Amino acid sequence: MNLTKQGKQGKVLSIIIFIFWLSLIFFFSNQSGEVSGKSSSLVIQFVNSILQLFNSNIDISNYSVTSFIIRKMAHMFLYFSLYLITYYLMYQLKISKRKSLALLFCLFYATTDEIHQLFVNARSGQIVDVGIDMMGALIAYFGVMIRSRLKSAK
Repeated sequence: MNLTKQGKQGKVLSIIIFIFWLSLIFFFSNQSGEVSGKSSSLVIQFVNSILQLFNSNIDISNYSVTSFIIRKMAHMFLYFSLYLITYYLMYQLKISKRKSLALLFCLFYATTDEIHQLFVNARSGQIVDVGIDMMGALIAYFGVMIRSRLKSAK
């Protein structure tokens, strides 16, 4: 296989992953508050099961704080990943200033995602969630910055 074909396949795969990830975020945001709450409960049950494997006496299922933390960590994970996926897509497409543009795109998508939730049953758009989303994206951004500097220092 020649390099041009590999390069095109890489670009197409990057676009597919990018669209999939945007769709996944949209799917989660489009769930009603009740369905979203049940998803959080399933995650808490899973974490409890893992803790029990290690003979832990900790039971996190009764804490609303645990649910809150898990939900916010999910926000951060989704946007940490979105930043990396967007950055890599921009790398594949040879877009300059991709570090900053990927961060701006994450801000745009987080904002529109919260606006979208204003129209979903039993959900609400929260500016705080945009900030939490951006914390995940910023962690990825700084990771890419550090990696770039370490790579250029060699």
